[in-house]
Formats: sequence, C-alpha cells, structure tokens
Amino acid sequence: MDTKHYGAGYLQDTGDFLKQLKMHSYSPFETIIEGVVADLGCGTGIDAVNLANRLGSAVQVVGVDHDATLIDHAKSASKGISNVSFIRGEVYQLDFKDESVSGVRMERLVQHLTAPQDMFREVYRVLRKGQPLVIVETIWNSLTFYTQHVAIEAKICHYLTAEKVNNGWAGNKLTTDLLANGFQEVQLQTFNMVTRSREEASRYLFLDKILLEMFEKGKLSQAEYDNFQLALNQLDESGCFLVSMNLVIAQAKK
Repeated sequence: MDTKHYGAGYLQDTGDFLKQLKMHSYSPFETIIEGVVADLGCGTGIDAVNLANRLGSAVQVVGVDHDATLIDHAKSASKGISNVSFIRGEVYQLDFKDESVSGVRMERLVQHLTAPQDMFREVYRVLRKGQPLVIVETIWNSLTFYTQHVAIEAKICHYLTAEKVNNGWAGNKLTTDLLANGFQEVQLQTFNMVTRSREEASRYLFLDKILLEMFEKGKLSQAEYDNFQLALNQLDESGCFLVSMNLVIAQAKK
C-alpha cells in the first residue's frame, strides 16, 4: 500500500482472526519431513513459528521479511524454538541456493509487490521440483458493505484495487501468474472474512482510515462521505452491520 497502516499489533490481531484459513494454508507442508521451508513476508513470525512447531525439528523454517522491526519482533517472540529462524531480506533476491528449499509459503505478500513477476521467478528458482508453494491473498474487489450505497461501495473497491494497494488484483490473478511462471497443479480455495461491527471493520480493514483518505484525496465527495458514514453507523447501531471480503489460498507445485 502507498501508506502503511499495519504493524506488529495489527498482524497479531489478524493472525487470530484468520486462524482457520491459516490452518488450511499449513496443511500442504505436512508431508515434508526434512529440509527448509521458507515463509516469505513473514511479518511478526506467527506462521513461521506455527509451521516449525507443526513440522518438527527435522524441518528448518526460515522467515523472510524486509521490515527490520518485524524481524526483530519475530526473533524475540521465537526464542527457544530451535527449528525456526528469521532473516531480513527482499523476496526479489532470496538468499537460498537453486532448488534448495522444500516448501514456500506467503500470506498477503503479493498484493504489496511492485514487481511480482520477479518474485515468482525467484521462488521458482529456489524451490525444489515437485515441492509445494502456498499463497494466501486478499480479493480486494470482493469487499462488500451491504448498504444501499452501491455506487460508493464500487468507488471504494476501485480505489483499493487500482490505487491504494500496489498490486490490488494480485489475488484474482494468482492462477495466471503461477502457470505463466512454470508452476503446476494449481488449486484454489476461498475463505470469507466477515466483520459484524464498525469497530471490527476499522480494526481489521482500516475502514475509517480508508474512507477518510478517499475523502481527503477527492475520491469521495463530502455528501458521499457523510452519507456512507451515516449508513454504516445506523447499521451498526441496529445490529445489522456486516462487511465481508474473500481471501484465497492458492496451492501449486514446481
């Protein structure tokens, strides 16, 4: 995103919120009995630690992230777990030898990349033949508010996919991108993320910040901004508030 709204606390919260989805994303790695599994864009290290505990001591899980603060947090939170480690690095130039990695996982990473094809080529380089790649991504244009303001909702989705998020159509394009970069046996699963209060939507989806940002940039008029805020507040107060969005898990093999 052009403005970074998330930090360690947000990633911890969403990690708890999306627990079921995360469990599904770990399962393709359960057949790996030794070697290295890389978790790219690892953030606070939640998933790398979960994978390390799940896969056992013969599998070394390496978390990679470009954010030094998040890497420090991950190292601190994973003390005492011998088969997990964290390194600061870029996904465009991974510090692994050719065909040396037994599995690669990434969650909500592709959407932030300005050169995703470079990342896909790099992952293909380091992954061993026949081994799994798992990608969890957001389908930003599936964001739905269930208000009467359909045109405003469409403007919000357009802003997110075309302007706010670097690669806002990443989740929609996963099948094409994976096949174009040589990956095979592509499978998709979708999961629905639901928030049932204004507070939840602001905490998990940064709804208030996004609406204010759109207004300040002239993407929403004063009337649109006010009317949408009023509708959301009325729905929240009446117990009818609902915001939903789909996420997808793509599984493939080299």
